[in-house]
Amino acid sequence: MRELVIVIVALFLISCEQEDEINDLRVIDVESNVGKSRQVLLSEVAESIEYIPLETTEESFLGIPRRNQFVYENDLLFVCQKGDYFKIFNSKGYYLSAFNQRGNGPKEYVAPNMFVVDSSAKVLSIGSARNIVEFKITGEYIRTINYPVEESLRGLRYNDLGKIGNNYYILSPNINTPKDNLNYSAIILDSTSKIVLKIPYPKIAREFVNKLAQKKLFNGLKPPSSQITPRLFRFKNNVRVITETDENIISVNEDLHIDTVYRLKYGKYCIKNYPDSYNITNTNAPFLQLLGSIYESSAFLFMSFRTGKLPLKHWEYTNRNGVKMSSPVSCSYFNKKTGQFTFIDPCGLDEFGLIDDIEGGPAFWPRYISQDDYMVNHIDAFTFIQYAKTNNVSEKFKKIAASLNESNNLVLIRVKLKDK
Repeated sequence: MRELVIVIVALFLISCEQEDEINDLRVIDVESNVGKSRQVLLSEVAESIEYIPLETTEESFLGIPRRNQFVYENDLLFVCQKGDYFKIFNSKGYYLSAFNQRGNGPKEYVAPNMFVVDSSAKVLSIGSARNIVEFKITGEYIRTINYPVEESLRGLRYNDLGKIGNNYYILSPNINTPKDNLNYSAIILDSTSKIVLKIPYPKIAREFVNKLAQKKLFNGLKPPSSQITPRLFRFKNNVRVITETDENIISVNEDLHIDTVYRLKYGKYCIKNYPDSYNITNTNAPFLQLLGSIYESSAFLFMSFRTGKLPLKHWEYTNRNGVKMSSPVSCSYFNKKTGQFTFIDPCGLDEFGLIDDIEGGPAFWPRYISQDDYMVNHIDAFTFIQYAKTNNVSEKFKKIAASLNESNNLVLIRVKLKDK
């Protein structure tokens, strides 16, 4: 009888733990939503969408922005251009200025590998191969923060940059191979270049990467850096840190307090369960892989995954030669208020993300989310014009298309997100 009571109590406690986990809004239940994807309307998460043509002059013209070099804060758009300079536009699309302080001088940057803009859009912080240089957006030099030179960090290159408050910077190391430094996910510097905090690389993730290296499952190739290199993303004044081979997302606030804010519950689809079938070229894998950046607003997280052979619809697109292709990629979003995670079905050839049921434009997916909950992306003028001709778009969309010609500057897409 006593043993029976012990078993019943144990089962009850396990049940309570499982229930607590289900009700914990920090747990992103990816596992149980595999096979339950659906199309998602933009109006489910957003209040409005605007298409804003950027002013076209010889001085303001943009090429296609580099990935992750497109920032919108406090009604200002910053775009890093080929040639390592920045162009700044306002929320009406008017060109304001260009910013270029590249050089080898003490008050210049070598190359803008990374950059962040503060929430007031008054300070531009540029990370290069050797330091971080701060400028006012008018071009005035503020200060330089040099990278640490201590032995345990010697030779490291940095993959991502974040700013915490006014005086702290967080850097994630670029880990190209398992032989590289797997000690830290991130380091934090103050404005005097002093290391104030080191965040350890997750132990379980380190063990998995080393196991892959020992089994030579990379087939002589480097693993994609994104799979073992920690990534940073920003939410308000906090910076989040995630390593793909670890399920936990940690956060650092302005007081340098570290907390686990989310856990991606992959379950049986976790990459760590498949070391023997792991292959960087495998598009038919039985597990999920996080792709690119995570974008977070007050109410939502937006994520993309490589889905392999799992029961999720593939994204279809046209390659440069006009050939229709298919890729096992799925986007998704997580509602922070309800705890619901949703895989998003593709909504047409060459379209990825949320269906624009507000203005009838192409599907939208964010490239950046501002601290005041605007998510932004861009579309080139030619594609915008052609889309208006071949789709049932709003009168507003048609009017904008009629005002453009194919050689015009990019069109900024600005979406105001719901906050609940």
